[in-house]
Amino acid sequence: MVMLFVDKLVLYFNLLCFNLLIYSTSDVVHAQLLQGIPSTRVKQVAYGKTIAVTCSPDSTTTAIDLKWYGPNQYFPASNEKYLIKSKALMPLEEDGSSSRIYTEPNGNRLKLIISEIQSIDTGTYNCTGRVTNIPSSWSFELQAFVGLKVEADGQQILVHGENSKIHCSVTAQPPPETSWYFNNNYIDTQASSRYEVVTDGLIVYGVGFGDNGTYECQGTELTTGDTDKKRITVKVVTRPVMAVAPVNTTGVQSRDAQILCSVNSVPPPTYRWYLGNSMDYGAEVGTIADHNRYRPSSTDGTLTITNVQLGDEKWYWCEGRNEADNVFGKAFFEVQMIPTFERSLNLNNTETREGNKAIMICQCEAKPNPKMRFHRVGYAAPYVNGVQPNDSRINIYEKPSSASHENQEIIPQEVVIEIENTTPNDTANYTCIAENSAGRNETTMIIIIQHQPNFDLTPPSLLTQCIWEEHPRNVTVLLSGFPQPSVSWARSDGKQISPDQTAFKQYFEPYWENGRRDEWMANLEINWEVTKGGIQGQYNPVGNYFPKASNNLGAVDFTINVVEAQLPGRVGGLNVTAKTAQSITLFARPPVEENCIPVIGFEIMYKLHGTNDVHQIALFPLDAGSSMKIDNLKSGSSYSVLVYARNERGRGEYSNSKIIETLQSTVPEVVSITSSTESLSNVSHQVVWEMPLDGGEPITQYLVSWREVGATVWNSREISSGSLWWTIPNLQPDTTYEVMVQARNRKGLSAKPNPPSTFRTRPGSTGPSAGRFSNLSLSVEIHYLVIIGVIGLFIILVAIDMICFCSRDWGLLACICTGTSSSPKHPVGDIISLDGADSVTTAGSRDPATHGQENKVYQ
Repeated sequence: MVMLFVDKLVLYFNLLCFNLLIYSTSDVVHAQLLQGIPSTRVKQVAYGKTIAVTCSPDSTTTAIDLKWYGPNQYFPASNEKYLIKSKALMPLEEDGSSSRIYTEPNGNRLKLIISEIQSIDTGTYNCTGRVTNIPSSWSFELQAFVGLKVEADGQQILVHGENSKIHCSVTAQPPPETSWYFNNNYIDTQASSRYEVVTDGLIVYGVGFGDNGTYECQGTELTTGDTDKKRITVKVVTRPVMAVAPVNTTGVQSRDAQILCSVNSVPPPTYRWYLGNSMDYGAEVGTIADHNRYRPSSTDGTLTITNVQLGDEKWYWCEGRNEADNVFGKAFFEVQMIPTFERSLNLNNTETREGNKAIMICQCEAKPNPKMRFHRVGYAAPYVNGVQPNDSRINIYEKPSSASHENQEIIPQEVVIEIENTTPNDTANYTCIAENSAGRNETTMIIIIQHQPNFDLTPPSLLTQCIWEEHPRNVTVLLSGFPQPSVSWARSDGKQISPDQTAFKQYFEPYWENGRRDEWMANLEINWEVTKGGIQGQYNPVGNYFPKASNNLGAVDFTINVVEAQLPGRVGGLNVTAKTAQSITLFARPPVEENCIPVIGFEIMYKLHGTNDVHQIALFPLDAGSSMKIDNLKSGSSYSVLVYARNERGRGEYSNSKIIETLQSTVPEVVSITSSTESLSNVSHQVVWEMPLDGGEPITQYLVSWREVGATVWNSREISSGSLWWTIPNLQPDTTYEVMVQARNRKGLSAKPNPPSTFRTRPGSTGPSAGRFSNLSLSVEIHYLVIIGVIGLFIILVAIDMICFCSRDWGLLACICTGTSSSPKHPVGDIISLDGADSVTTAGSRDPATHGQENKVYQ
């Protein structure tokens, strides 16, 4: 009992001491009536992560005045703990963001949020409060570590043929394990030497196009089991290779030019062009002034320079680029200039007196320097530079010009022509020709030699000129002279013709057909009626006229004889050169009398002898020959024919009447076949022929006949006279045939050709254009249908016979055999023997194209 009492006394004493201890230390040690959610006392969190811990009493009690305190390092100068406030009471940071560490009240609880954990956030966090009016607390230690992090671009490339890396960064503390997958298949680097895992990715050795696909980079932190991964789409590319490097190129001013550049790569590259120098590229062409003239292609690498200028002469750099790399090529662009003749240059025409020296200079600009020469218009070839072999008076030479150009690389050039002891014949147009590698240009210049007039240009044919009644006549003379001469006219009686006389009109104009500026044409128009009628004093318009030309260097006289033109005389002779049943061909000789105007043709009058029905045929030009043909005559008839000649003034006398009889009409001439001997088809052949002479009667139809070579019977078909071809159907392939065409008129058929023409069909079972319903196919199908029908009928008869035999012990076939048979059918088609032979041939199936017409068979 005593011991029991002592034990209880000790127990009460201990309880008393414990309560006294609690009350005496209430400001230092709190009762453990609070708990943390989650409840772990040490929390390990990766850097950059966010953690939330809730301070809460047990479910049966109520807590008040809950507070969270941070670690001491928040106030390094004192040992005071940092009170963490509610987010709503927290001031904003200097950058405007809210605090990373704050509390959120939640009823009877207080949540602590620590976001984006940093190293400064580590330490002990303590929650305090009063539970049933008893102070209490709960704390935890925050420890931070490097967490698992997988970083990689989702689109990457591998370079074909190289050892290339797929980049992926996997970090954690402690170090993680990295695994790789290709198209969802694990990459076992131990089993394959093509792959190597390194700290920043996966190396693929000897990359091929088969390495295109989707890769997966996966990191695992073994202590925590944390796992992360990135999917990477990989495209295999090749480095750009210059396939067609730019080459030095020449362009021509004002034209378009191209510089070629081609780069091979997968995927195809994009192109850029730059202006630079021989050592380095400069500005991209799209960024420089006047860049619209530069048109680089982004697909094929061609740079087009439009309207090339001299300033475009530079180095051009071509860049081909893709995801793997880029490559450059360069070329120098030279600009050339076609020779040009500007107005400001020395292009003066030259004029000097006969006998003096003429000098003419032609100047041009070009790049590179041109070859220059002169070519006299009308001459076959240009002059050679130097003294001319055929005319030592003329010397031509080139030299640089003293003129200047804004582009110092261009030096104007000159070519000079010097002519000693000039004559009027030196007056001409001279073409100055300049040519270089850029092109050719030319301009025309003039040398004029001053001289007194002459009539040397007037040809002999104009020395005698014709005139006739009611026909005003221009009496024409050609002359030369410079300065421009004046021309006066006089009559054979010596009287001058004044410009105001109505019987005459005077004209004067340049005659520069040969390019000479010293040649002229003078005309005197004579009015026949006025001069004949006596208004001007009974003057006869025929006779001599005297033109006179003069200028300040002299004068010259000339004579023109004017005669009256006459009508043609009687035809010199009329002969028949050919006759048919319907035509007559004549040959007429011109009249023998001389006249100042020529005969231009003949006219014919004819009629059927003994009738008054006269026909007239218009002019037959002599330039078509003197043979004349009269068509559409009656056969075996006599015609009266008259012929007369015609000239520009009118028609002359009739010839003596000639009686000509046409031939009697006959059958047409033999028909000539012109079609090929080789058929284009194996089942048909197109026959083409020429229209024969009709024998004096119209052709009414043609008869086409054909047969296999060696056969005795001809097949035939009548064709209308309006056609000169026909296609023979239903032929056998690879077979030679004879064919002939005869023409028919009222007199009968033309003779057979001897021998007839032949042709051969093409090999094969069907023709090139033979369809299902062609003539051959149709006949073949009918043939097969007949065979099938016969077989079917036979089967039906056998079936009926068997039924009859089984039912009555006798068959249908027996009735047929013992019954009356029908008489045979006559063959389709007629048999005609031209030679009286007794042979008989049965015609085959009819051609659908000629159904309803008779197929005749000739032997």
